Amino acid sequence: MHPSLFLAALCLGIASAAPQVDPNLDAQWFQWKAAHGKIYNDEEGWRRAVWETNLKMIEQHNREYNQGKHSFTMAMNSFGDMVSVAWIAVRFVLSLFSTLPKKISCLSTLFFLFLEDQ
Repeated sequence: MHPSLFLAALCLGIASAAPQVDPNLDAQWFQWKAAHGKIYNDEEGWRRAVWETNLKMIEQHNREYNQGKHSFTMAMNSFGDMVSVAWIAVRFVLSLFSTLPKKISCLSTLFFLFLEDQ
C-alpha cells in the first residue's frame, strides 16, 4: 500500500471516530458547563458527546412521561457528562468515605487483633 494512501485512510478513520456534536446545542452546553463549573482540557469532545447522549435520553424519557409511560421526570444535573459506569463509581467511592468512622482507637484495634490471633 502506498504510504500516502495509508495516511489518508488513517486520517479518515480517525475523523470518523471523533465524537459528532450537534452545533444547535452549543449555547445549552456552554450554559451547563458554566452552571456546574466544568472546565475540560483534552476530553471536552467526548464529554460533550456523553452529555448530548444523556440529554437526548432525558428528553426521550420526559416525552414518554408525557405519554403516561413513566411516573417521574428526569433533568440534567452536574453528572450529565459522565457515563453511567463513571457515575456509579463516584457514588460508590463517596459512600465508602461517608461510612468511615471519624476516629479509630489503635489500642483497642490492636488489642482485638491480638486476641483473635491466639
